[in-house]
Amino acid sequence: MKSISLLGFTYLSVLLSSLISVDASEVIYGIKYANGDNHLEKNLAPIQTKALLPDAQDLLGGFNEWLPYIVPSPDQENAGSCLFMSHTAVTEVLINRERATKGLENQNLSERYLMNLSKAGIGSELVTNWKTDTIFRLNKTKETYKNEDFPYLKGWYKAGADGLRVFADPKEEGSYYGVKANWVISLDQLNPNDAIKTPHFSRNVLFEDPSGNRWNVATAPENIVDKVKAALDTKKGPVLVIYNHTGFWHAVMIAGYNDKVDTKGCPFVSDFPSSISERAKQLRAESINTTSEKEKKRLLGKARLFQKRADRVEASYNQAGGCSGKGAFYVRDSIYPVDTMPQYDYDPTISGEEKHLNAPVILREYEWLRHLANHVIQIYVNP
Repeated sequence: MKSISLLGFTYLSVLLSSLISVDASEVIYGIKYANGDNHLEKNLAPIQTKALLPDAQDLLGGFNEWLPYIVPSPDQENAGSCLFMSHTAVTEVLINRERATKGLENQNLSERYLMNLSKAGIGSELVTNWKTDTIFRLNKTKETYKNEDFPYLKGWYKAGADGLRVFADPKEEGSYYGVKANWVISLDQLNPNDAIKTPHFSRNVLFEDPSGNRWNVATAPENIVDKVKAALDTKKGPVLVIYNHTGFWHAVMIAGYNDKVDTKGCPFVSDFPSSISERAKQLRAESINTTSEKEKKRLLGKARLFQKRADRVEASYNQAGGCSGKGAFYVRDSIYPVDTMPQYDYDPTISGEEKHLNAPVILREYEWLRHLANHVIQIYVNP
């Protein structure tokens, strides 16, 4: 039997049932891949990382204004789509809250649509810095689509003559199957009658790394946690964060916070220095086995960067007093599927490719933002 699709699912009930059924905060695991085909991240194997899944007690108190409007996403796998997953999450929350005032259910919007806009360059004249301005692409089209009309999928694709991916036949030479098919520009498949009108979005940059480096660590101001909490308290909109996810850059949405949450020793940040140091060690070992001096130099240079970031986080973390033990953000991520969630059907034409949806919310300790974030923006509707 095929797994159930997202069509018609009541997301608020998904959120509540999946979290309340958890007896206590527990560790869950997800796989993070490199973002796209960026040469700065090549030769790096995907990594397994962990997050805290909240229980019902973790939802009490704090700021949870946006939680009822969150839509869990499919596992992004190796699409390199986290920036668009998180921006779509923000769009869903802002639109769904407005729908709730009219007694309407949450809508599950298309991540693939924003990916296609970016790949096609639509709205690029509005984007000065893609790390902070991606939401403006929706101000260009003034519309989006539901996932059921333009789904996040798995399919066959290959490199086209211009270097852009195109859909392919499974038997074609150079064809591949997977989630990177979402990058194929296929906006002509959309029915304009299915379009959902979007409001005009604005954003406030709470922190931008001075160098613009999306891998940077330990550069956020000491008060960044308080700045984000204050921004959320305005109820204008959720916050999008780009940070160093154990060597890869990653983007997520912060939907709220709770000062009382037990962070279980800050597992993400406390593990970061040793994990990054190990990756630096792996790169040095790989450099020994290469016969290319150019490649050897590249690998050793990357190893030095990894070790530098490990040392910086360790120093910053220790200087701040280590793990405070309390206080976490409610985060919507795209790489932590859990078996308490329904399965998502990436490809209705076959069976076996399904996977559980991501947890609607994970917990990230305040220290995560303080020591690992490099770009932090609040996105809201401009009245």
